[in-house]
Amino acid sequence: MPSRYRLWVQLFSLAAFTLAFVGWLNESWLFWFENPIWLNRYTEYAIILGFGIWRIVAEQNPYTRKRLMVLVAVVTGFWWLIPWLTPFTEPYVGFLWAQPVFPSLHTPGTITFFLVLALVFLFGRRVICGWGCPCVGIRETVGFSFRDRTPRSKWAWRLRHSKWFFFIYYVGVMIVTQYPPNSWTVSFVGGFYAIVALTYFGTFFLAPLTGNRNYCRYFCPFGATFGLLNHAGPYGIKMDTDKCIDCRSCEQVCDMGIPVWEQGRQSGRVTGIEDCMGCGRCVVSCPTDALEFRDARNLLRPNLVQNGSHLLKRTPPAPVERQEMTTRRANERGGDWHEIEERPSLAEIQRQAARCLDCGVPGCSHACPLGNRIPEWLEATAAGEIERAAVIAHTTSNFPDLCGRLCPQQRLCEGGCTKARTPEGAVTIGAIERYISDETLYNGWRPELGQMADNGKRVIIVGAGPAGLACADQLVRGGFRVALYDKEPLVGGLLTTGIPPFKLEKSHVTLRYRHLKAAGVEFHLGQRVDEVVMRRLLDEGDALFLATGAQQSRPLQVSGAELAGVQDALSYLAAVNRVGGGDELRGRRVVVIGGGDSAMDCARAAVRQGAVSVTVAYRGCDSVMRASSREQQSARDEGVEFCYETTVERIEGEQGVTAIELNVAGESQRLECDAVISAIGQLPAPQPWLQRFGVECEESGVVRTDSMGRTSHLKIYAGGDNSHGPDLVVTAVAAGRRAAEAIVSDFKPLRRLIAGRSRIEKSDSQTSVMVAAREAGSLQ
Repeated sequence: MPSRYRLWVQLFSLAAFTLAFVGWLNESWLFWFENPIWLNRYTEYAIILGFGIWRIVAEQNPYTRKRLMVLVAVVTGFWWLIPWLTPFTEPYVGFLWAQPVFPSLHTPGTITFFLVLALVFLFGRRVICGWGCPCVGIRETVGFSFRDRTPRSKWAWRLRHSKWFFFIYYVGVMIVTQYPPNSWTVSFVGGFYAIVALTYFGTFFLAPLTGNRNYCRYFCPFGATFGLLNHAGPYGIKMDTDKCIDCRSCEQVCDMGIPVWEQGRQSGRVTGIEDCMGCGRCVVSCPTDALEFRDARNLLRPNLVQNGSHLLKRTPPAPVERQEMTTRRANERGGDWHEIEERPSLAEIQRQAARCLDCGVPGCSHACPLGNRIPEWLEATAAGEIERAAVIAHTTSNFPDLCGRLCPQQRLCEGGCTKARTPEGAVTIGAIERYISDETLYNGWRPELGQMADNGKRVIIVGAGPAGLACADQLVRGGFRVALYDKEPLVGGLLTTGIPPFKLEKSHVTLRYRHLKAAGVEFHLGQRVDEVVMRRLLDEGDALFLATGAQQSRPLQVSGAELAGVQDALSYLAAVNRVGGGDELRGRRVVVIGGGDSAMDCARAAVRQGAVSVTVAYRGCDSVMRASSREQQSARDEGVEFCYETTVERIEGEQGVTAIELNVAGESQRLECDAVISAIGQLPAPQPWLQRFGVECEESGVVRTDSMGRTSHLKIYAGGDNSHGPDLVVTAVAAGRRAAEAIVSDFKPLRRLIAGRSRIEKSDSQTSVMVAAREAGSLQ
């Protein structure tokens, strides 16, 4: 069953709930019609039958389908057809009035009820709640479209104790009915039925807010009774903690909101068993068979294991191993500048996507700075629906094709993947993201996410890197007119100047540029923004977003750093990209200082330029190296050598570099070389004049912002490397999206009033500062 239902399905469910309520109300109070089948107490059962057939046909899990078939059959037969076609009364305990088996509000008070209690004691609450209760029946069939609304917070779990009030009231009813009726006892019992009716039918209309099992969880007095027997009898759910891989699917599928994983991890069993209705969703959803039912049958058959495989009558499938993208051979790729990965087949991508467990709490999404809906587009990919997967991917990421190539997935989404804890390894999320983007974008598909009409607002963006491009993409879809300025003649920022072609072919950036231009973004390339231009842009625009990045290399502070042959990573990579490769280092011995992605890019670029030898000197060990293990291995395959736990003492030479003196694990070593590339990080370029606009900055040049990119200036926003320091492409994209969200929000009238009041004082002081600065300049 889908996890999200369309609005018309939910409205149809609410209409069915309403009809069931009006049917009972008509027979009990309104008497509008002569008790027709479509408007009396039995209307509810007809609705359960209709929706139940739909649910049974649509359900894909065989165990849940079997349970639904039994549930619908028992409810429609035992609770509806038998009492309707052949009404009879049972012997009652006490002085309750005679009535057919289980009356309209499903309030048993007969001998049958005590037989049910005996079964619950032996086999748990599942024998009635999960398989035969009409209350569950209507909520499992009609209310299923609201099951994702189940609250799962700590307070929601504690609030479940509210049903003990109704349980105590019910016990009181059982006591007072042992005595001859009088006005007081009749009122007492009648009040109980009235409360049951109000809560039973009232919670129909709370389902869109609190999930489909709200009555069972918070109000049902009979469920409370059965819950006590769950504890008293042999029923339980056991967890094998050695098998559990912490996917938490068991918690996410529980409509009663039981913290199954948390309790199982702590105690080896579900301790909140009083709320368990025995639906079995947690057990059958466990991919490793870590959960199992225990009941009276285990007393007779100790070796019986009622886990997911037993309930589904399945043989656990053979594990599918992680399969990395095939790369071209090192001796082949070392001579060109093309991307090194070979394009996988659709079958390979589908097979890898199908490995996703669809975890209850997806670690992949939580580890992604963008919060990508990874399980959803993996599911679509596994089904071969590549375009739908691309649509889902673009709802949270502006450039999944770029992130799929450049993200260090091992420490982000794939590091958070539950499968990473198994011998088979994590799902190849990055490769799949890359495939679905390339497959659609290069076959003419374009992301169309509902561009709005022009709202008359103009936003200026300074910087055409990933943060600026993402912000522009979001804003133009929101109806803003966007003008984007950059000092470089090409868009992309470090995507274009700082990443070599073998890692990111520039055609991918160019394609995104064309899409944005077609969407209406104005590009002003090759235009540097200084204080004078900034003042003009502020006058022209309603808001301004600074996405200037961190384009200043951290200086190498050792003796000899000024010698010819020593250069920083940004300058070197910019030269490489300017000519599409080149042979600047042909025949030279190169040492690269650093351990991040830029260091790997420089080392591998030097190999392609024909360097005789390339050595990476890194101050730490390989396990803490910031560059991914995949990048390190690619460099090794291409002939790069590594010196770990190494610091640079000095660089030797007169007219140029001749050697570098290193401290390797406490020992001094001299390594002859004639080129040194410093890749020890970047810094934002300080712009002192920004402070004259009232924009607060750190001494390092980092712009101070709130969590959404708002600066101390009312109209200026900032995001990316210039506000949080050098980081990943994906974090820059996320910063651009957040800033766009803040701009859209701040232009809403109410939000603008609230935000403006909190910042108007600063804006006034900024104006005073700017006026004073202008006057001082004119006096000089």
